[in-house]
Amino acid sequence: MSGPSPNTPAAAAGPIAVREAPAPQPSAVPAPTSGNIHETPPATAPRAFSEPSTCELPPAISQLGVNGQGVSPSHVPKVGMIFDTEKEAYDFYNNYARCVGFSIRRSFTKTRADGTIYCKYLVCSNEGLTAAKHRTSTRSDCKARLQFYISREGKWTVKKVELDHNHFLVSPDRAHTLRSQRRLLEADQQMLNQMRRDGITAADIQSALQQCSGGAENIHLLKKDSEKKYLQPSYAQTLLEYLKNKQSENPSFFYAVQMDDDGQIANFFWTDGQAIVDYACFGDAVSFDTTFETNRFEMPFAPFVGTNHHKQPIIFGAALLYDESSESFVWLFQTFLTAMSGKQPATIVTDQSAEISTAVRLVFSNSSHRLCLRHISHNAVKHLSYEICNHPQFLSDFKECMYEQRSIECFDSKWKELIGAYNLEGNAWIENLYASREKWAAVYCRDSFCADLMSTQHNEVTNSAFERFRRKLHLPEFLEEYDKLITSLRQNELEADHKSRHSNSVPYIPDLPMLKTAADSYTRTVYVDFEEEFKKLFILPCSFLSQNGTISTYKLSPLNLEAEAYVVFNSEDTTISCSCKMYECKGMLCKHALRVLNYSNIFTLPSHYILKRWTKQAKAQLFCCRNSNSESLMSRCARVSQKIHSVAVRCSMSEKTLQFLEAGVDKLSWEVENFQSQSNLNSNGTGKPLDFYDDAMTTED
Repeated sequence: MSGPSPNTPAAAAGPIAVREAPAPQPSAVPAPTSGNIHETPPATAPRAFSEPSTCELPPAISQLGVNGQGVSPSHVPKVGMIFDTEKEAYDFYNNYARCVGFSIRRSFTKTRADGTIYCKYLVCSNEGLTAAKHRTSTRSDCKARLQFYISREGKWTVKKVELDHNHFLVSPDRAHTLRSQRRLLEADQQMLNQMRRDGITAADIQSALQQCSGGAENIHLLKKDSEKKYLQPSYAQTLLEYLKNKQSENPSFFYAVQMDDDGQIANFFWTDGQAIVDYACFGDAVSFDTTFETNRFEMPFAPFVGTNHHKQPIIFGAALLYDESSESFVWLFQTFLTAMSGKQPATIVTDQSAEISTAVRLVFSNSSHRLCLRHISHNAVKHLSYEICNHPQFLSDFKECMYEQRSIECFDSKWKELIGAYNLEGNAWIENLYASREKWAAVYCRDSFCADLMSTQHNEVTNSAFERFRRKLHLPEFLEEYDKLITSLRQNELEADHKSRHSNSVPYIPDLPMLKTAADSYTRTVYVDFEEEFKKLFILPCSFLSQNGTISTYKLSPLNLEAEAYVVFNSEDTTISCSCKMYECKGMLCKHALRVLNYSNIFTLPSHYILKRWTKQAKAQLFCCRNSNSESLMSRCARVSQKIHSVAVRCSMSEKTLQFLEAGVDKLSWEVENFQSQSNLNSNGTGKPLDFYDDAMTTED
């Protein structure tokens, strides 16, 4: 995607049969090397181990069975085992884990250049550490795991094995409590869903399943798993009534619900007329965040957020999600586009999620997809907790890499220094992050307009505004907080509008035409940024490189450590472009371009580089354009309705303004009726009224 253009706004129960094959030769397997995983020879029958009552941990727990019962050698993972599918590999390791007494989960993945997976880890659930304090955690940095090499034919071969654990294992009568063992067959899931629909409590469901299975140890379900994860009927009714009331109060309010295969309400989306108008003005860059927990039943709150002409956060719409599958995100994004008349953003910023990435690729095909830097920082805390705990400077150095903007070479150099300084060679998470750097590293994100969504300042302001949603709320509390937030954000915009329109910024060089034009055009917040950029041009040496007709090329060499920039200027039409691509990314001319304009004796700011979305009049005359003469009457009627609705929405925060508008509409309505009567009386037989009609249309044109 390009930036803004000048002049335009922008679960098997039994063991899996496996066959053994010689381990792949190291030279033929491009599998990664990861710390603390070593080649393991074929295992002997594991020793017995029972859960002790003491709190002392043994130095290592190796290939252990429980209560004196070993695991059959054929069921112990060995290097060279081959599986036809990922499910077979997972089920084999999970069955072994149940016998031994631990839970497993999927972990690191490595892909080839064509996107196919060639390396995958299945690890003990105690793998890794947690960096958060004052929280319970099962993580003990356990190294037990299997590493698989996946051929292009889809065969899963065990490449490396580590069977040792550094924590206590559970006994057979508790194995059903392990997370990876809590799986239900499809028939059981259908029965469970039916019980939920019939209003049976979680405790009664658990009791019934225990009786059917002959005991708690025979069911792959805990009480909390049988609790309703959908909205309870009373909550669903409350939310639907809230949405219907909003729509009755404001016909432009839009909402949609998605039902799952069982007829349960799974996902909600809603927006209102003000948000739709805001999106028409500022929907060139959108952030979609699913990291909020807002209720007791853990349905994430996922707002669509942008930034207005004062660089304040604004909400375009919101969702409550139960099912976070790629299909649900596709439905949500398609519903969002329907509400917004099909307009796709230039850039959409999301957290790291394979499901979201798939949906973005399918729905926002014309948008650039970026990953939120704040989420990446949070994930670094989870995946690199050891480095962060032992090296306080690490997170600062890591963020410095993310926000490096000078050049790709500078970014790569900083990244290599970071890897070397903190011994992160071979770290799978770091390697996967670097592989996707074009979606998050600031130096790669300059080709598409992002309206400052990727900046640290915007992240801090937005995070502060949404802080109230980073806790669990009951549904009524959530709806109340959401309404308060919407009102607060819109009030902030009104106040900023008033300040920008009624108190002009004072340029630090008052008589300079370029600064005066910027101060008159931009909002106060944006002008401050422009002025700071303008001041930097005075310490930029400018060298003329070449001339080709009216097109000149210049080289800018900063006196500090910043990278050189190259500017191309056309004196015929005053178009200018810079290698730093600040205008394409942020919609404002950079210091390099301003320096060349100054060098070329151009002291006024070219109007085609004043992006309307950053000006005081960003929302003015939103629907005032006229379409072609071939426009149908119904299309024209819809356009006129949009104009009136746009004005009404802009007046919605002020009682006085609404009274003025309503009086004007009443007067206009009377005049229209009078005009219709006159036109019917004076029609010349063709259905066309006489001179008054023609005069009115001429005036509008």
